[in-house]
Amino acid sequence: MNSPLPSSRSTSAPRRGRRTPDNTAQRVASVDREIATGLDVRTACRRAGVAVPSYYRWRAREHGAVGQSERIRELILDAAKTVFLRDGYGASLESIAAAANVARQTVYNQFGSKEHLFAEVVQSIYHRILTPIFVVDREGDLLSTLTEVGRHLMNVALNPDNLALQRIAMGEYRDTPELVRIGHTLRASHAIPALTDYLAEYLRRQMDLGVIDVADPLLSAEAFLGSLIAQPRYRMSIGVGGDTPERLETRLRLCVEIFARGFGYVRNRSPAPM
Repeated sequence: MNSPLPSSRSTSAPRRGRRTPDNTAQRVASVDREIATGLDVRTACRRAGVAVPSYYRWRAREHGAVGQSERIRELILDAAKTVFLRDGYGASLESIAAAANVARQTVYNQFGSKEHLFAEVVQSIYHRILTPIFVVDREGDLLSTLTEVGRHLMNVALNPDNLALQRIAMGEYRDTPELVRIGHTLRASHAIPALTDYLAEYLRRQMDLGVIDVADPLLSAEAFLGSLIAQPRYRMSIGVGGDTPERLETRLRLCVEIFARGFGYVRNRSPAPM
């Protein structure tokens, strides 16, 4: 008996690896689960086979198409941020539940503890303010790209809500030292490295093209970003007061100019032949 011919359905099977709305949501959820275990975003994304910028873009897109449970979660996070900023860490889950117009048990079911809820509030702010950086046009000239990236960084590092939550965590250090570790970890392992890696990738490409002098791309990115935010963030953290928008813009443009000159950038210089 002749062997049956292969089924024609095999020729129309979907391509492997093709993204669909369902598997995109699954991959975002996979990264979120890894982060919930204590991993930083980069490690969680690597385990899930997702680029960090893609994760933030997909997560922002998923945010617009969430189910009822996720909408309740976001409602609680928004209410918790408002209550924590108003009442400090002494705020009760009951007051947060009332602000969100949900039962206390609903808050507990979603977050488990006030400590975890506080950490999620901090992380949710980072998610929201980080996403715009990953749509920066990196095809422009060096000065304009660094200026736009730097402006986004200032929005992240000098965000008043994040700084206020950090002060709350520091004030609770004696009774709840874990809060300080949580706040530091979310900033140091999630937000700043995501921006630093994104900028380092751009600088590496500019070095390969001969637009700027060759150096360690990651250290170069860290040096640039540090020059922008170190002093303004310190002053705001201790409550001395922040710079005016005009002064921050002046600082940004000066740092961009100093950085570009230090790396031998010359306007309109032709890239080196590949």
